[in-house]
Amino acid sequence: MGAVKIKASNRSEWLAALSAVASGLLLASLFAPWEWTWAAGVALAPMFAAARKISERWALKYGYVTGLLFWLVSIRWLTHVTVAGWLFLAAYGALYFLPVAWLAHRWRGGALGFATALAVVWCGVEFFHGWLGGGFPWNPLGAGLSLWLPGIQLAEWGGVWLVSSLVVFANALVAWALAERRDWRGVGVGALLVALACGWGVWRVQRIQPGERSLRVALVQTAIPQDEKWVAAKVQMIYERLDELTRLAQEDPRVELVIWPETALPDDVRNSEASYALVAGLCTHGTPILTGSLDAALLDSGEPRYYNSAFLFDETGRLASEYDKRHLVIAGEFIPFERWIPRRWRDAWEWAESISPGEGSSIFKVGPSAIPLAPLICFEDILPYLARADVRAGARMLINLTNDAWFDEVAAPRQHMRNAVLRAVENRVSLVRVANTGISCVIAPSGKVTAELSDGGGRTWTSGVLWADVSAPADDAPLTFYARFGDMYGIACATATVFWLFSAWWRRRQKKTENPC
Repeated sequence: MGAVKIKASNRSEWLAALSAVASGLLLASLFAPWEWTWAAGVALAPMFAAARKISERWALKYGYVTGLLFWLVSIRWLTHVTVAGWLFLAAYGALYFLPVAWLAHRWRGGALGFATALAVVWCGVEFFHGWLGGGFPWNPLGAGLSLWLPGIQLAEWGGVWLVSSLVVFANALVAWALAERRDWRGVGVGALLVALACGWGVWRVQRIQPGERSLRVALVQTAIPQDEKWVAAKVQMIYERLDELTRLAQEDPRVELVIWPETALPDDVRNSEASYALVAGLCTHGTPILTGSLDAALLDSGEPRYYNSAFLFDETGRLASEYDKRHLVIAGEFIPFERWIPRRWRDAWEWAESISPGEGSSIFKVGPSAIPLAPLICFEDILPYLARADVRAGARMLINLTNDAWFDEVAAPRQHMRNAVLRAVENRVSLVRVANTGISCVIAPSGKVTAELSDGGGRTWTSGVLWADVSAPADDAPLTFYARFGDMYGIACATATVFWLFSAWWRRRQKKTENPC
Protein backbone atom coordinates (compact mmCIF):
# COMPACT_ATOMS: atom_id res chain seq x y z
CA MET A 1 0.00 0.00 0.00
CA GLY A 2 1.44 3.35 -1.04
CA ALA A 3 1.85 6.26 1.34
CA VAL A 4 -0.88 8.88 1.42
CA LYS A 5 0.32 12.16 -0.06
CA ILE A 6 -0.80 15.31 1.70
CA LYS A 7 -0.59 18.42 -0.40
CA ALA A 8 0.44 21.50 1.54
CA SER A 9 -1.75 24.57 1.17
CA ASN A 10 -0.11 27.38 -0.75
CA ARG A 11 0.22 30.98 0.36
CA SER A 12 -2.91 32.09 -1.52
CA GLU A 13 -5.03 29.47 0.23
CA TRP A 14 -3.73 30.47 3.65
CA LEU A 15 -4.46 34.12 2.94
CA ALA A 16 -7.90 33.16 1.66
CA ALA A 17 -8.60 31.25 4.88
CA LEU A 18 -7.61 34.26 6.97
CA SER A 19 -9.73 36.48 4.74
CA ALA A 20 -12.76 34.23 5.18
CA VAL A 21 -12.38 34.33 8.97
CA ALA A 22 -11.88 38.10 8.92
CA SER A 23 -15.01 38.63 6.82
CA GLY A 24 -17.10 36.37 9.05
CA LEU A 25 -16.01 38.16 12.23
CA LEU A 26 -16.36 41.64 10.72
CA LEU A 27 -19.88 40.83 9.52
CA ALA A 28 -20.83 39.61 13.00
CA SER A 29 -19.36 42.77 14.55
CA LEU A 30 -21.97 44.87 12.71
CA PHE A 31 -24.61 43.54 15.07
CA ALA A 32 -25.08 43.55 18.84
CA PRO A 33 -23.37 43.35 21.20
CA TRP A 34 -20.64 45.22 19.27
CA GLU A 35 -22.53 47.25 16.63
CA TRP A 36 -19.38 48.43 14.83
CA THR A 37 -21.11 50.27 12.00
CA TRP A 38 -17.78 51.24 10.41
CA ALA A 39 -17.21 47.56 9.54
CA ALA A 40 -20.04 47.71 6.98
CA GLY A 41 -17.70 49.30 4.44
CA VAL A 42 -15.06 46.55 4.54
CA ALA A 43 -16.56 43.40 6.08
CA LEU A 44 -17.05 41.46 2.84
CA ALA A 45 -14.05 42.87 1.00
CA PRO A 46 -11.50 40.26 2.29
CA MET A 47 -13.69 37.33 1.19
CA PHE A 48 -14.47 38.89 -2.21
CA ALA A 49 -10.82 39.73 -2.85
CA ALA A 50 -9.62 36.27 -1.82
CA ALA A 51 -12.16 34.58 -4.10
CA ARG A 52 -10.49 36.29 -7.06
CA LYS A 53 -7.10 34.68 -6.29
CA ILE A 54 -7.95 31.04 -5.57
CA SER A 55 -9.63 28.15 -7.34
CA GLU A 56 -13.39 27.85 -7.69
CA ARG A 57 -13.47 24.98 -5.22
CA TRP A 58 -11.63 26.92 -2.54
CA ALA A 59 -13.65 30.07 -3.20
CA LEU A 60 -16.83 28.13 -2.42
CA LYS A 61 -15.30 26.53 0.68
CA TYR A 62 -14.12 29.81 2.12
CA GLY A 63 -17.37 31.55 1.19
CA TYR A 64 -19.16 28.95 3.28
CA VAL A 65 -16.67 29.44 6.13
CA THR A 66 -17.42 33.18 6.12
CA GLY A 67 -21.15 32.57 6.30
CA LEU A 68 -20.89 29.85 8.92
CA LEU A 69 -18.70 31.96 11.20
CA PHE A 70 -20.98 34.98 10.78
CA TRP A 71 -24.09 33.05 11.78
CA LEU A 72 -22.45 31.10 14.61
CA VAL A 73 -21.26 34.31 16.24
CA SER A 74 -24.20 36.60 15.50
CA ILE A 75 -26.97 34.24 16.69
CA ARG A 76 -25.11 32.52 19.51
CA TRP A 77 -27.85 33.85 21.85
CA LEU A 78 -30.03 31.05 20.42
CA THR A 79 -28.04 28.57 22.55
CA HIS A 80 -30.10 29.75 25.53
CA VAL A 81 -33.00 27.86 23.92
CA THR A 82 -31.52 25.26 21.56
CA VAL A 83 -27.97 24.36 20.62
CA ALA A 84 -29.16 22.09 17.81
CA GLY A 85 -31.27 24.89 16.35
CA TRP A 86 -28.32 27.29 16.57
CA LEU A 87 -26.07 24.90 14.65
CA PHE A 88 -28.73 24.10 12.07
CA LEU A 89 -29.63 27.74 11.36
CA ALA A 90 -25.95 28.68 11.09
CA ALA A 91 -25.19 25.82 8.70
CA TYR A 92 -28.29 26.63 6.65
CA GLY A 93 -27.65 30.38 6.55
CA ALA A 94 -24.07 29.85 5.39
CA LEU A 95 -25.35 28.19 2.20
CA TYR A 96 -26.55 31.58 1.00
CA PHE A 97 -22.95 32.82 0.86
CA LEU A 98 -22.05 30.30 -1.85
CA PRO A 99 -23.54 32.13 -4.87
CA VAL A 100 -21.78 35.42 -4.06
CA ALA A 101 -18.45 33.67 -3.44
CA TRP A 102 -18.83 31.82 -6.75
CA LEU A 103 -19.69 35.00 -8.63
CA ALA A 104 -16.77 36.88 -7.06
CA HIS A 105 -14.46 34.15 -8.37
CA ARG A 106 -16.01 33.83 -11.84
CA TRP A 107 -16.47 37.50 -12.80
CA ARG A 108 -14.52 38.45 -15.91
CA GLY A 109 -15.72 42.01 -16.52
CA GLY A 110 -14.72 45.36 -15.02
CA ALA A 111 -15.00 46.92 -11.58
CA LEU A 112 -18.41 48.56 -11.96
CA GLY A 113 -20.01 45.39 -13.32
CA PHE A 114 -18.34 43.34 -10.58
CA ALA A 115 -19.81 45.54 -7.84
CA THR A 116 -23.25 45.68 -9.45
CA ALA A 117 -23.45 41.94 -10.06
CA LEU A 118 -22.42 41.10 -6.49
CA ALA A 119 -24.93 43.62 -5.08
CA VAL A 120 -27.74 42.06 -7.12
CA VAL A 121 -26.89 38.45 -6.27
CA TRP A 122 -26.38 39.24 -2.58
CA CYS A 123 -29.80 40.90 -2.49
CA GLY A 124 -31.29 37.94 -4.34
CA VAL A 125 -30.01 35.32 -1.90
CA GLU A 126 -30.80 37.54 1.10
CA PHE A 127 -34.36 37.92 -0.16
CA PHE A 128 -34.67 34.13 -0.58
CA HIS A 129 -33.31 33.62 2.94
CA GLY A 130 -36.06 35.87 4.27
CA TRP A 131 -38.78 34.13 2.30
CA LEU A 132 -38.13 30.39 1.76
CA GLY A 133 -39.68 28.02 4.28
CA GLY A 134 -41.50 30.81 6.09
CA GLY A 135 -38.40 32.98 6.06
CA PHE A 136 -35.73 33.99 8.53
CA PRO A 137 -34.85 37.59 7.57
CA TRP A 138 -32.74 38.09 10.70
CA ASN A 139 -29.74 40.43 10.49
CA PRO A 140 -29.87 41.32 6.80
CA LEU A 141 -26.77 43.32 5.94
CA GLY A 142 -28.79 46.55 5.66
CA ALA A 143 -29.85 46.28 9.31
CA GLY A 144 -26.18 46.57 10.28
CA LEU A 145 -26.35 50.21 9.16
CA SER A 146 -29.33 51.10 11.38
CA LEU A 147 -27.17 53.17 13.75
CA TRP A 148 -26.08 55.40 10.83
CA LEU A 149 -29.29 57.02 9.64
CA PRO A 150 -28.10 58.35 6.24
CA GLY A 151 -27.14 54.82 5.21
CA ILE A 152 -30.62 53.32 5.65
CA GLN A 153 -32.82 55.95 3.99
CA LEU A 154 -32.87 54.06 0.67
CA ALA A 155 -35.18 51.59 2.41
CA GLU A 156 -38.17 53.77 1.53
CA TRP A 157 -37.50 52.85 -2.13
CA GLY A 158 -36.40 49.22 -2.09
CA GLY A 159 -36.71 48.06 1.49
CA VAL A 160 -33.85 46.69 3.55
CA TRP A 161 -32.72 44.74 0.46
CA LEU A 162 -31.68 47.95 -1.33
CA VAL A 163 -29.68 49.06 1.72
CA SER A 164 -27.92 45.67 1.75
CA SER A 165 -27.10 46.10 -1.93
CA LEU A 166 -25.49 49.48 -1.26
CA VAL A 167 -23.25 47.92 1.40
CA VAL A 168 -22.23 45.03 -0.88
CA PHE A 169 -21.61 47.41 -3.79
CA ALA A 170 -19.17 49.43 -1.67
CA ASN A 171 -17.43 46.29 -0.38
CA ALA A 172 -17.04 44.93 -3.89
CA LEU A 173 -15.29 48.12 -5.01
CA VAL A 174 -12.83 47.82 -2.11
CA ALA A 175 -12.24 44.14 -2.96
CA TRP A 176 -11.63 44.96 -6.62
CA ALA A 177 -9.11 47.64 -5.73
CA LEU A 178 -7.27 45.20 -3.44
CA ALA A 179 -7.32 42.17 -5.74
CA GLU A 180 -7.22 43.57 -9.29
CA ARG A 181 -5.59 47.00 -9.07
CA ARG A 182 -6.96 48.01 -12.45
CA ASP A 183 -10.00 49.69 -14.04
CA TRP A 184 -9.64 52.60 -11.67
CA ARG A 185 -12.15 54.57 -13.71
CA GLY A 186 -14.83 51.98 -12.87
CA VAL A 187 -13.82 52.07 -9.20
CA GLY A 188 -14.05 55.86 -9.24
CA VAL A 189 -17.50 55.89 -10.85
CA GLY A 190 -18.72 53.31 -8.33
CA ALA A 191 -17.32 55.29 -5.41
CA LEU A 192 -19.09 58.39 -6.72
CA LEU A 193 -22.40 56.49 -6.82
CA VAL A 194 -21.93 55.34 -3.21
CA ALA A 195 -21.12 58.92 -2.16
CA LEU A 196 -24.24 60.22 -3.93
CA ALA A 197 -26.44 57.62 -2.23
CA CYS A 198 -25.02 58.50 1.18
CA GLY A 199 -25.28 62.22 0.47
CA TRP A 200 -28.92 61.79 -0.50
CA GLY A 201 -29.41 59.94 2.80
CA VAL A 202 -27.99 62.88 4.77
CA TRP A 203 -30.33 65.25 2.92
CA ARG A 204 -33.34 62.94 3.40
CA VAL A 205 -32.87 62.63 7.16
CA GLN A 206 -32.95 66.42 7.48
CA ARG A 207 -36.12 66.68 5.37
CA ILE A 208 -38.27 64.25 7.37
CA GLN A 209 -40.89 66.13 9.35
CA PRO A 210 -42.91 64.80 12.33
CA GLY A 211 -46.48 63.73 11.69
CA GLU A 212 -49.41 66.10 11.91
CA ARG A 213 -50.74 64.47 15.09
CA SER A 214 -49.37 62.53 18.02
CA LEU A 215 -50.36 59.94 20.59
CA ARG A 216 -49.20 60.03 24.20
CA VAL A 217 -48.30 56.46 25.16
CA ALA A 218 -47.00 54.73 28.27
CA LEU A 219 -45.01 51.55 27.65
CA VAL A 220 -45.15 49.07 30.53
CA GLN A 221 -42.15 46.73 30.76
CA THR A 222 -42.77 44.06 33.39
CA ALA A 223 -39.41 42.20 33.23
CA ILE A 224 -40.87 38.79 34.13
CA PRO A 225 -38.23 36.05 33.65
CA GLN A 226 -39.30 33.43 31.12
CA ASP A 227 -39.16 30.61 33.67
CA GLU A 228 -41.72 32.49 35.82
CA LYS A 229 -44.24 33.54 33.17
CA TRP A 230 -46.30 30.34 33.24
CA VAL A 231 -45.78 29.22 36.84
CA ALA A 232 -49.01 29.11 38.88
CA ALA A 233 -47.25 30.37 42.01
CA LYS A 234 -46.17 33.52 40.14
CA VAL A 235 -49.58 34.55 38.79
CA GLN A 236 -50.37 36.91 41.66
CA MET A 237 -46.93 38.51 41.36
CA ILE A 238 -47.54 39.16 37.64
CA TYR A 239 -50.94 40.71 38.39
CA GLU A 240 -49.46 42.93 41.09
CA ARG A 241 -46.63 44.14 38.85
CA LEU A 242 -49.00 44.96 35.99
CA ASP A 243 -51.28 46.80 38.40
CA GLU A 244 -48.43 48.77 40.02
CA LEU A 245 -46.76 49.80 36.77
CA THR A 246 -50.01 50.68 35.02
CA ARG A 247 -51.15 52.90 37.90
CA LEU A 248 -47.75 54.59 37.71
CA ALA A 249 -48.24 55.09 33.96
CA GLN A 250 -51.67 56.61 34.52
CA GLU A 251 -50.29 59.24 36.89
CA ASP A 252 -49.55 61.23 33.74
CA PRO A 253 -52.98 62.69 32.87
CA ARG A 254 -51.94 63.17 29.24
CA VAL A 255 -51.50 59.44 28.57
CA GLU A 256 -53.90 58.25 25.85
CA LEU A 257 -52.83 54.62 25.62
CA VAL A 258 -51.09 52.19 27.99
CA ILE A 259 -49.33 49.30 26.22
CA TRP A 260 -48.35 45.97 27.76
CA PRO A 261 -45.97 43.47 26.08
CA GLU A 262 -46.60 40.13 24.35
CA THR A 263 -48.49 37.58 26.55
CA ALA A 264 -48.28 40.03 29.44
CA LEU A 265 -51.13 38.23 31.23
CA PRO A 266 -50.56 34.72 32.63
CA ASP A 267 -53.58 33.18 30.88
CA ASP A 268 -56.31 33.76 28.30
CA VAL A 269 -57.78 37.18 29.12
CA ARG A 270 -60.99 36.59 27.17
CA ASN A 271 -61.87 33.57 29.29
CA SER A 272 -60.14 34.45 32.57
CA GLU A 273 -62.23 36.34 35.12
CA ALA A 274 -59.16 37.41 37.10
CA SER A 275 -57.24 38.76 34.10
CA TYR A 276 -60.29 40.45 32.59
CA ALA A 277 -61.13 42.08 35.94
CA LEU A 278 -57.58 43.42 36.24
CA VAL A 279 -57.58 44.99 32.78
CA ALA A 280 -61.12 46.36 33.04
CA GLY A 281 -60.46 47.83 36.47
CA LEU A 282 -57.36 49.67 35.28
CA CYS A 283 -59.09 50.92 32.12
CA THR A 284 -61.86 52.56 34.13
CA HIS A 285 -59.26 55.06 35.32
CA GLY A 286 -59.82 56.56 31.87
CA THR A 287 -56.96 55.07 29.83
CA PRO A 288 -57.32 52.38 27.13
CA ILE A 289 -54.95 49.41 27.42
CA LEU A 290 -53.40 47.43 24.57
CA THR A 291 -52.08 44.10 25.77
CA GLY A 292 -50.71 40.84 24.49
CA SER A 293 -52.46 37.67 25.64
CA LEU A 294 -53.18 34.13 24.62
CA ASP A 295 -56.62 33.50 23.19
CA ALA A 296 -58.70 30.37 22.74
CA ALA A 297 -61.73 29.45 20.63
CA LEU A 298 -63.69 26.22 20.27
CA LEU A 299 -64.14 24.66 16.83
CA ASP A 300 -67.40 23.03 15.79
CA SER A 301 -65.78 19.71 16.65
CA GLY A 302 -65.30 20.88 20.24
CA GLU A 303 -61.52 21.02 19.96
CA PRO A 304 -59.81 24.22 21.16
CA ARG A 305 -57.82 26.45 18.85
CA TYR A 306 -55.20 28.75 20.39
CA TYR A 307 -53.85 32.12 19.24
CA ASN A 308 -51.13 34.55 20.24
CA SER A 309 -53.14 37.75 20.27
CA ALA A 310 -53.28 41.47 21.00
CA PHE A 311 -56.37 43.04 22.57
CA LEU A 312 -57.39 46.68 22.84
CA PHE A 313 -59.62 47.55 25.81
CA ASP A 314 -61.25 50.98 25.75
CA GLU A 315 -61.57 53.38 28.68
CA THR A 316 -64.72 51.59 29.89
CA GLY A 317 -63.00 48.21 30.04
CA ARG A 318 -64.76 46.90 26.93
CA LEU A 319 -62.85 44.71 24.48
CA ALA A 320 -62.79 47.03 21.46
CA SER A 321 -60.38 45.38 18.97
CA GLU A 322 -58.30 42.24 18.62
CA TYR A 323 -55.52 40.82 16.46
CA ASP A 324 -54.13 37.31 16.05
CA LYS A 325 -50.48 36.81 15.20
CA ARG A 326 -50.04 35.84 11.55
CA HIS A 327 -46.45 34.59 11.29
CA LEU A 328 -45.69 31.87 13.83
CA VAL A 329 -42.29 30.68 15.05
CA ILE A 330 -41.57 27.10 14.01
CA ALA A 331 -41.02 24.73 16.97
CA GLY A 332 -41.73 27.60 19.36
CA GLU A 333 -45.40 28.21 18.50
CA PHE A 334 -46.26 25.32 16.22
CA ILE A 335 -44.98 21.86 15.38
CA PRO A 336 -44.67 21.15 11.64
CA PHE A 337 -46.91 18.32 10.39
CA GLU A 338 -48.52 18.07 13.82
CA ARG A 339 -51.78 16.71 12.41
CA TRP A 340 -49.96 13.56 11.25
CA ILE A 341 -48.36 12.90 14.65
CA PRO A 342 -50.52 10.59 16.81
CA ARG A 343 -52.07 12.27 19.84
CA ARG A 344 -50.64 9.63 22.23
CA TRP A 345 -47.12 10.50 21.04
CA ARG A 346 -47.67 14.20 21.58
CA ASP A 347 -49.04 13.53 25.06
CA ALA A 348 -46.11 11.25 25.89
CA TRP A 349 -43.61 13.91 24.79
CA GLU A 350 -45.62 16.59 26.67
CA TRP A 351 -45.85 18.85 23.65
CA ALA A 352 -47.92 21.98 24.12
CA GLU A 353 -50.76 22.61 21.68
CA SER A 354 -49.72 24.52 18.59
CA ILE A 355 -50.77 28.13 18.09
CA SER A 356 -52.94 28.85 15.04
CA PRO A 357 -52.09 31.75 12.71
CA GLY A 358 -54.30 34.81 12.29
CA GLU A 359 -55.81 35.69 8.94
CA GLY A 360 -54.83 39.30 8.27
CA SER A 361 -54.13 42.84 9.45
CA SER A 362 -56.10 44.50 12.24
CA ILE A 363 -56.30 48.26 12.54
CA PHE A 364 -57.00 49.75 15.97
CA LYS A 365 -58.09 53.40 16.25
CA VAL A 366 -56.88 55.13 19.39
CA GLY A 367 -56.91 58.56 20.97
CA PRO A 368 -58.93 61.73 20.33
CA SER A 369 -57.55 61.84 16.77
CA ALA A 370 -58.54 58.19 16.18
CA ILE A 371 -54.99 57.35 15.03
CA PRO A 372 -55.02 54.01 13.18
CA LEU A 373 -52.34 51.68 14.50
CA ALA A 374 -51.49 48.07 13.78
CA PRO A 375 -50.01 45.55 16.23
CA LEU A 376 -47.16 43.20 15.32
CA ILE A 377 -46.39 40.39 17.76
CA CYS A 378 -42.99 38.91 18.60
CA PHE A 379 -40.71 38.62 15.53
CA GLU A 380 -43.35 39.95 13.12
CA ASP A 381 -41.57 43.31 13.12
CA ILE A 382 -38.60 41.79 11.26
CA LEU A 383 -40.85 40.77 8.34
CA PRO A 384 -41.08 43.65 5.86
CA TYR A 385 -44.16 42.38 4.05
CA LEU A 386 -46.28 42.30 7.23
CA ALA A 387 -45.56 45.90 8.23
CA ARG A 388 -46.14 47.01 4.65
CA ALA A 389 -49.48 45.16 4.53
CA ASP A 390 -50.57 46.94 7.71
CA VAL A 391 -49.64 50.36 6.38
CA ARG A 392 -51.44 49.67 3.12
CA ALA A 393 -54.47 48.62 5.19
CA GLY A 394 -54.49 52.08 6.78
CA ALA A 395 -52.13 51.92 9.77
CA ARG A 396 -50.22 55.12 10.47
CA MET A 397 -48.33 53.71 13.47
CA LEU A 398 -46.92 50.25 14.16
CA ILE A 399 -46.91 48.68 17.64
CA ASN A 400 -44.68 45.69 18.32
CA LEU A 401 -45.54 43.60 21.39
CA THR A 402 -42.71 41.19 22.09
CA ASN A 403 -40.98 39.01 24.64
CA ASP A 404 -37.25 38.36 24.24
CA ALA A 405 -36.83 36.91 27.74
CA TRP A 406 -36.10 33.54 26.12
CA PHE A 407 -32.62 34.69 25.16
CA ASP A 408 -29.73 36.71 26.54
CA GLU A 409 -29.92 40.20 28.00
CA VAL A 410 -28.03 42.16 25.33
CA ALA A 411 -27.43 40.62 21.88
CA ALA A 412 -30.85 39.15 20.95
CA PRO A 413 -33.01 42.08 22.18
CA ARG A 414 -30.79 44.71 20.55
CA GLN A 415 -30.47 42.80 17.29
CA HIS A 416 -34.25 42.44 17.27
CA MET A 417 -34.70 46.18 17.75
CA ARG A 418 -32.13 47.08 15.05
CA ASN A 419 -33.91 44.83 12.57
CA ALA A 420 -37.21 46.56 13.39
CA VAL A 421 -35.75 50.01 12.67
CA LEU A 422 -35.98 49.34 8.93
CA ARG A 423 -39.79 48.87 9.13
CA ALA A 424 -40.16 52.50 10.26
CA VAL A 425 -37.96 53.78 7.42
CA GLU A 426 -39.53 51.60 4.73
CA ASN A 427 -43.01 52.89 5.50
CA ARG A 428 -42.19 56.30 7.08
CA VAL A 429 -44.31 55.64 10.16
CA SER A 430 -43.35 55.50 13.82
CA LEU A 431 -42.77 52.08 15.39
CA VAL A 432 -43.41 51.57 19.10
CA ARG A 433 -41.86 48.48 20.68
CA VAL A 434 -43.05 47.17 24.05
CA ALA A 435 -41.01 44.23 25.34
CA ASN A 436 -41.32 42.12 28.47
CA THR A 437 -37.63 42.45 29.32
CA GLY A 438 -36.50 45.04 26.76
CA ILE A 439 -35.89 46.76 24.50
CA SER A 440 -38.98 48.95 24.86
CA CYS A 441 -38.54 52.04 22.71
CA VAL A 442 -39.96 54.44 20.12
CA ILE A 443 -38.50 54.54 16.60
CA ALA A 444 -39.19 57.60 14.46
CA PRO A 445 -39.93 57.42 10.70
CA SER A 446 -36.29 58.38 10.07
CA GLY A 447 -35.13 55.26 11.92
CA LYS A 448 -33.92 57.22 14.94
CA VAL A 449 -34.60 55.70 18.36
CA THR A 450 -36.14 58.70 20.12
CA ALA A 451 -36.91 57.07 23.49
CA GLU A 452 -35.67 53.90 25.19
CA LEU A 453 -36.42 52.39 28.58
CA SER A 454 -33.35 51.64 30.71
CA ASP A 455 -32.27 51.77 34.34
CA GLY A 456 -30.13 54.88 33.81
CA GLY A 457 -26.96 52.82 33.52
CA GLY A 458 -27.71 51.45 30.07
CA ARG A 459 -29.28 48.19 31.24
CA THR A 460 -32.56 47.58 29.40
CA TRP A 461 -33.63 44.39 31.21
CA THR A 462 -35.56 46.22 33.93
CA SER A 463 -39.14 46.81 34.97
CA GLY A 464 -40.54 50.27 34.50
CA VAL A 465 -42.62 52.68 32.43
CA LEU A 466 -41.59 54.72 29.41
CA TRP A 467 -43.73 57.73 28.46
CA ALA A 468 -43.47 59.15 24.96
CA ASP A 469 -45.29 61.32 22.43
CA VAL A 470 -45.41 59.39 19.15
CA SER A 471 -46.14 61.25 15.93
CA ALA A 472 -48.32 59.89 13.13
CA PRO A 473 -49.01 61.15 9.60
CA ALA A 474 -52.50 61.98 8.39
CA ASP A 475 -54.70 59.15 7.17
CA ASP A 476 -54.41 60.45 3.60
CA ALA A 477 -50.63 61.01 3.73
CA PRO A 478 -48.89 59.61 0.61
CA LEU A 479 -47.30 56.19 0.97
CA THR A 480 -43.64 55.54 0.29
CA PHE A 481 -42.57 53.86 -2.93
CA TYR A 482 -41.83 50.73 -0.93
CA ALA A 483 -45.24 50.73 0.78
CA ARG A 484 -46.96 51.10 -2.59
CA PHE A 485 -44.96 48.63 -4.64
CA GLY A 486 -43.37 46.35 -2.05
CA ASP A 487 -40.41 44.07 -2.71
CA MET A 488 -40.07 44.80 -6.42
CA TYR A 489 -36.33 45.30 -6.03
CA GLY A 490 -35.83 42.17 -3.93
CA ILE A 491 -37.95 40.07 -6.29
CA ALA A 492 -36.09 41.41 -9.34
CA CYS A 493 -32.73 40.58 -7.74
CA ALA A 494 -33.94 37.11 -6.73
CA THR A 495 -35.17 36.47 -10.26
CA ALA A 496 -31.88 37.64 -11.77
CA THR A 497 -29.97 35.41 -9.34
CA VAL A 498 -31.98 32.32 -10.25
CA PHE A 499 -31.56 33.06 -13.96
CA TRP A 500 -27.79 33.51 -13.57
CA LEU A 501 -27.37 30.31 -11.53
CA PHE A 502 -29.44 28.31 -14.01
CA SER A 503 -27.61 29.71 -17.05
CA ALA A 504 -24.20 29.06 -15.43
CA TRP A 505 -25.24 25.49 -14.64
CA TRP A 506 -26.58 24.98 -18.17
CA ARG A 507 -23.40 26.30 -19.80
CA ARG A 508 -21.30 24.01 -17.64
CA ARG A 509 -23.51 21.04 -18.48
CA GLN A 510 -23.29 21.79 -22.19
CA LYS A 511 -19.53 22.10 -21.98
CA LYS A 512 -19.25 18.68 -20.31
CA THR A 513 -21.52 17.17 -22.98
CA GLU A 514 -19.37 18.56 -25.78
CA ASN A 515 -16.11 17.53 -24.09
CA PRO A 516 -16.86 14.31 -22.14
CA CYS A 517 -13.17 13.58 -21.65
